[in-house]
Amino acid sequence: MLGENSEIPLHDQTTTIEKFLEAAAAKQPTPGGGSVSALAGALAASMGEMVVNYSIGKKGLEAHVGQLREALSVLHRGREMMMGFLAEDQAAYEALTAARKLPAGAVGRESGIAAASLLCIQVPESMAITAVEILGVADSIVEIVNKYLLSDLAVCCELAMATTRTAVYNVRVNLADLDGEKRKRIEETCERLVGRATGIIRRVIPRIWERVSST
Repeated sequence: MLGENSEIPLHDQTTTIEKFLEAAAAKQPTPGGGSVSALAGALAASMGEMVVNYSIGKKGLEAHVGQLREALSVLHRGREMMMGFLAEDQAAYEALTAARKLPAGAVGRESGIAAASLLCIQVPESMAITAVEILGVADSIVEIVNKYLLSDLAVCCELAMATTRTAVYNVRVNLADLDGEKRKRIEETCERLVGRATGIIRRVIPRIWERVSST
């Protein structure tokens, strides 16, 4: 059992799922919602990769191998990026906390806060962008993947949608210190990302289950 003052160290690509979940559940600020969003995005990409790996070389899908390999490359890159964001989100938050603890007027305090605050916005925004890309790839391969893996493709899509929404939440919670014009631009970008993701998921999920029901 963890004590209230226990602190589990920064988590990255080398951390086991069990240790990550233990850290996320603990009474400590990181890993928090941003890192969990990134993990969901990495899981989304991995499910998409599995679907494609079971489709490349499948009898009857030979004509689509080029498109499938391209999709696999994008999904693999997306998974790697999400795992990078997982650690970057924690590092950004910890840098912000450290800068805020400096005495008022200390050299580097304000610049440190500004730089870390920007990262706390940019990292989850990048997560959302990547999640939408994962959704787009899934949308493009519904008709050309192994039909027995379609439910896994649906899992990929739903996790990518959740990643988009939750990453945007983590962007919005850090906008308070920005001036009005910058905040407005970022909010508009977030709205576009969620809108695009919503459009894709509304289109792709019915197509997945339509194909499932026709098998």
